[in-house]
Amino acid sequence: MWIGLLASAQVLVPSQIEVIDPARKEWALGVVTAAGALAAVISAPLVGILSDRTQWRFGKRRSWIVGGSALCVAALLALPMQSSIVGVALCWILVHGGVGGIHAVVCAVVADRVAVNRRGTVFGVVDLAQPVGLVAGTLLVSNLPVEAAYPLVAVLVGLFALPYALVGRDVPGAARDTGRWLPDLAALGPDFAWAWTGRFAAQLATSLATIYLLYFLRDEIRMDDPVQGVAVLSLLFTAGIVVAGLLAGRLSDRLQRRKPFVITAALLMAVALSGMALISNWTVAVIAAAVLGAGYGAYLAVDQALVTQLLRNGGDRGKDLGTMNMAGSGAVVLAPVIAVGSVGHGGYTLLFMLAAGMAVLSGLLIQPIKSVS
Repeated sequence: MWIGLLASAQVLVPSQIEVIDPARKEWALGVVTAAGALAAVISAPLVGILSDRTQWRFGKRRSWIVGGSALCVAALLALPMQSSIVGVALCWILVHGGVGGIHAVVCAVVADRVAVNRRGTVFGVVDLAQPVGLVAGTLLVSNLPVEAAYPLVAVLVGLFALPYALVGRDVPGAARDTGRWLPDLAALGPDFAWAWTGRFAAQLATSLATIYLLYFLRDEIRMDDPVQGVAVLSLLFTAGIVVAGLLAGRLSDRLQRRKPFVITAALLMAVALSGMALISNWTVAVIAAAVLGAGYGAYLAVDQALVTQLLRNGGDRGKDLGTMNMAGSGAVVLAPVIAVGSVGHGGYTLLFMLAAGMAVLSGLLIQPIKSVS
C-alpha cells in the first residue's frame, strides 16, 4: 500500500505533472494532492464503518483490505496513460482513496487483536511499513521512466497484498450495526477530539515538509540529481522512523505512558524542520531528514497506541479509527493550499517554519488528554 502511494507521491506524480504542465507544476501538484487526500478523508471512515458491519465469510476486515488493494492496482496501472492534469487527478483520487480505506482497516485489525499493553510495540512494527515502502518504492522508481515505474509499483501493491488475502484472519464476532454512520467526535469525547487535532497538526507538519521536496532540492539547493536526493533523504527519514518508532513504542508499553513520548516526538520534529527553514543546504537537509524521521516514527507508534485506548466501543473500531485517520488525510488536503501560498510569498523558509510551528502545536494539543497518561 505504502509503496504504491508514497513512491508515486514523492517521485512519479511530481515528475509526470512537470512534463504535462511545467509552468504551473506547483499549483497542479497541489490540486492533485489535495484531491487525492480528500478522497482518503471520505474513504477512511466509510470503509471503517463498512468493515465493522461486514458479515461476509471471507472476513470483515480482510475483504476491504483486498478490495482496496485491487482498486489501487487498477488506478496505478492507468496513471501512465494520462496526458492531462485532470486524468492524473482522477487516478490519484482512486489510489489515495483506496489507501485511506486500507489504512483504517489495518489499524482496526491491530485494535481487534492486540492487548493494550503491547500496542505501542505492535504499532511500532506495523508503522515500519510506511517508511520502508517509501524508501523501497523511491529507490525502485528513481531511475525509471514513469511508463515503467507505475506498473512496477502496481504489481508490488498486488503482490504484497496476497499474503494477507490468503492467510489473514479476523477476530470472530458479529457485525456491528449501531445505526450511526457519520463520524461523531462529540460522542467519542473530548480526549478523542484533542488527539484528533494533534494528529492533524502532526500530519500537516510532515506534509508541508515533504510535498515539494523534489522541487526544493532542484530549485533551492540546486542539486544536479534531485530524484536521487529524494531517495537519499527518504532512506535517512526511514532509518530515523525505524529506530525511534520501535524504541519509543516498546518503552511506552513498559512504562505504560503515552503522552510524554508523543510530546517529545513532536518537539523533535519541530527542531528538524526549523533547521531546514534556517539553513538551505544539503548537509542540513541530510541531518534534518534523520531527525524528522525519528520524531515522526516515535509519534506514529505511540500516538496510534494512545488513540486505541480512547475508543469507547469495541464494535465501532473500524469507524472510530477511520475517523481518526481523517485527521491525517485532512491535513494532506490542506497542505497544498498552505504550501502554494507559503512558497509564493516567503519561499521555502516560510514553508518549513510553518511546518515547525505545526509540529510544536501537535505536541501541545496532546497535553489536555486526561484519560491516558
